[in-house]
Amino acid sequence: MNRIRHQKDINPFTMKKVISTLFMALTVVFAMSQSYTITNYTTSNSNLVDNDILSVQGTSTGDVWFGSNGSGASVFDGTTWTTYTTSGNHLGSNTVKGIIEDHSGNIWFATTGGVTKYTGSNWTTYDTGDGVPNDDVRCVYEDASDNIWVGTGGGGVAKSSNGGSSWTTYDTGDGLAHNFVQAITQGPDGDMWFACADGLSRFDGSSSWTTYTDANGLVSNGNELLSACTSPDGNVWFGSKPGFGIGGGVSMYNGSSWSTWQSGPGTLANNQVQGIASDAQNRIWFATYVNGSSLFRNLTNWSSFATPHGLVSNTLQCVDVAPDGYVWIGSTGGVSKIATIVYQDTDVVNNLCGASNAGEITISAGSICPPIYYSIDDGASYQASNNFTGLATGTYDIWVTDSSIFVDAGSVDIMDEAPADAFPFDTAEVCQYDSTQLNPDVSFTTFTWSPDTIVSDDQIENPYIFPDVSQWLMVQYTDSNTCVVDDSVYMEVLPAPVVTVNVTNDSVFTVDNTYSAYQWYLYGNPISGATSQSYTADQPGNYTVCVTGANGCDGCSGMIPYNNASIMESNIDVHAYISDNVLYYDIPEDFNRVEIYSYDGRLLEAAECEGGNNYIVLQNGTDGALLIRFSNEDSYAVKSLYR
Repeated sequence: MNRIRHQKDINPFTMKKVISTLFMALTVVFAMSQSYTITNYTTSNSNLVDNDILSVQGTSTGDVWFGSNGSGASVFDGTTWTTYTTSGNHLGSNTVKGIIEDHSGNIWFATTGGVTKYTGSNWTTYDTGDGVPNDDVRCVYEDASDNIWVGTGGGGVAKSSNGGSSWTTYDTGDGLAHNFVQAITQGPDGDMWFACADGLSRFDGSSSWTTYTDANGLVSNGNELLSACTSPDGNVWFGSKPGFGIGGGVSMYNGSSWSTWQSGPGTLANNQVQGIASDAQNRIWFATYVNGSSLFRNLTNWSSFATPHGLVSNTLQCVDVAPDGYVWIGSTGGVSKIATIVYQDTDVVNNLCGASNAGEITISAGSICPPIYYSIDDGASYQASNNFTGLATGTYDIWVTDSSIFVDAGSVDIMDEAPADAFPFDTAEVCQYDSTQLNPDVSFTTFTWSPDTIVSDDQIENPYIFPDVSQWLMVQYTDSNTCVVDDSVYMEVLPAPVVTVNVTNDSVFTVDNTYSAYQWYLYGNPISGATSQSYTADQPGNYTVCVTGANGCDGCSGMIPYNNASIMESNIDVHAYISDNVLYYDIPEDFNRVEIYSYDGRLLEAAECEGGNNYIVLQNGTDGALLIRFSNEDSYAVKSLYR
């Protein structure tokens, strides 16, 4: 699960790290286009006190408090739910219409039985007996001077400067628009704003009162106010209820003029606005009573969220943006928690081909509250681009934020990827007069082999290699990371056996006993069972023997005639081998003819050829021991092969 980091009033490019409490999702999470998630809590999947939630408040400790319509209050610490009621003298009433946290961390509850303060260990309720003008407390608010204000249902408002010990009351006789006060907020100039059942009052804290209605600023038919909020940019927001089902909506005062909004396509979800909250970047959330929630960004962009998007209910009654950036919405069907940003993935490009500062990280995230900022240094700094280049090898800690929620996306490593070897060895063995292939990695391309005189093709991936002496073979290739690599393999030429046959009694053929394997042939065909160092001929013909030396190399003798003519090998050095019915050879440049004989002296085929390093395609497919005769008008050379 992602860790969350939050800080109010941030500069996204120099943000400090503030880690908040972890929240564990207990319910189904709705992911819409990977730009936000919604988690729902109800009495059926959690220990929430009641599904009918009138108030919600996130606190600096990470706890979230919920006030219900008649069942008490619940607090959720991310793992555990705890419920408090009037039992045990906790709450003044089980109907909790408002909740705040004051500057000291005390929690205040606006109930229908007075206002209750919870210090973390002690509960105290203040009612009419303590100076509160009416026990039906509709809202509670702390101003910038740490005064506690309460709005009541019929008694006006009251202020306490000493934590509830005494109260000063203001009502219509003092200039308040109406004695039913649903919400309270404070403007950037210190003036108090009271959202009443019939009009809006502004109080300078001394003696000056101003009343606003739809006649001088409020939205049309929006005099019955339900909610209030001041955003960090100083704008003061008010939500109202339609008068007789007509009008209502949102009003905003920016210090000099009013702006209003009502429901419609692409704007406010509904004109009955039960709750308003702002995040640290002045993005305003509205909880409406019919069509779900609306998000208003930059005073121009609207987004709406309802049950099809994942909310637990469309009938919303309160909203709060908690200090950690999560948006909590209370409804008649439970609670919804919105994460406004979703981390998706991180792509890494390692330092390739020996480069030291060419690494790259690309982070993917989505948010309903753009712009998104990205960090690879554990949140020490952020940038607007999701792509980081020129990175050294090392570990990078990824964070993403929409300036409200900060998500720890874990760590990624940029590694060194050295050029890849084409071969898992540095030395290869090949028998004298034979050939081999090195079988490099099939994902590599653009090979060039050198020297080209000992390979069948110096530009292909896997040529035949036939050195006549031990030497280095050089190769350049492009690996799977597009690195151009120079490599080398030492080709160690192992001596082939030089087979000498001793003939006794005209028909007894013997070779040295130091070889590991023997096979005798008649007319190029293997003689069954003739696999020892000696053989006694029992019929006329041309015999040969092929042996395997201790080093694994094979060699064959010349023809041994027994009452037959022979074609013996010459002492002119030539190289030749047969693969897939193709004769590859390296002969003197002035040789121009090749003849293929069976070991009994029969001519199988003949052809004109070019001298040097070349090849011809054979027409005769005879297998077995063969003699290859290369010649010109003056000389010849014979090579014995086995196919």
